[in-house]
Amino acid sequence: MGEQTNIQPMDSAWRDYAFLTTEMAKFAARHEWDMLLNLLEQRAMLQKKIDEQTDRSFVASTEGKSLLQEISAKEQGIARTLRESRNEAQTWHKVAQAYDSFSDIPTGSLMNRGT
Repeated sequence: MGEQTNIQPMDSAWRDYAFLTTEMAKFAARHEWDMLLNLLEQRAMLQKKIDEQTDRSFVASTEGKSLLQEISAKEQGIARTLRESRNEAQTWHKVAQAYDSFSDIPTGSLMNRGT
């Protein structure tokens, strides 16, 4: 019973961490960067609390390992989404620069007015 008491706080912290990671993936997919950054900050604060804990029994448990694998998969998806968004932004930037080189009026600036 004492072991269960020790695992419970870490179980809860890791579940919160997994929830924040899931939410981050949703907002990354929607390109809602402000909310993504907010969730990232919340998760970083939670990570700090997790790192301060000396009890690692939950992470070593079967349930803990499974949860960590889920988190890792979601983080890979977030990273993929961020890379794709960065590549898309770089492409649009290159297009804007190409148009700017053909005109005295900076077309890229005109294209960016609506954003």
